[in-house]
Amino acid sequence: MSMRGGTVYLPTVRTATATWLAGTAAALVVQGVFPEKFAETTAWGVNAGWQREIAIWNLGTLVAGGAIVAGDSDPIRAQLRGLTVLSALFGTNHAVAAVRSGKPGNIAWAVINGAGVVSSLAALSRRETPAR
Repeated sequence: MSMRGGTVYLPTVRTATATWLAGTAAALVVQGVFPEKFAETTAWGVNAGWQREIAIWNLGTLVAGGAIVAGDSDPIRAQLRGLTVLSALFGTNHAVAAVRSGKPGNIAWAVINGAGVVSSLAALSRRETPAR
């Protein structure tokens, strides 16, 4: 396709998704490894708990999205693997905060995410054909 003599970049859906996931990987590193440096460049400042949660979302997205882009034969299972990673890391983040603060919200979400991990692992342990 041409636009006034130039070409227009028209990636495939797979390529566009892989590019988006590369940005997600960069955000994971920035939020997970360099949260203070990133915070200095924004109006929001540092909030270690929330920045960890953002990094966790990025990792879960990479696990699920990466498997789907790579051609996983069961995208629902690939998505559940990503969600399991999310629950495991969110649960850990909340459990650590609960131990430090004793706040009931952190305790509740540590337990809820733990239940999500148990449920997900039970489902993923089953060998079955893809079902919609």
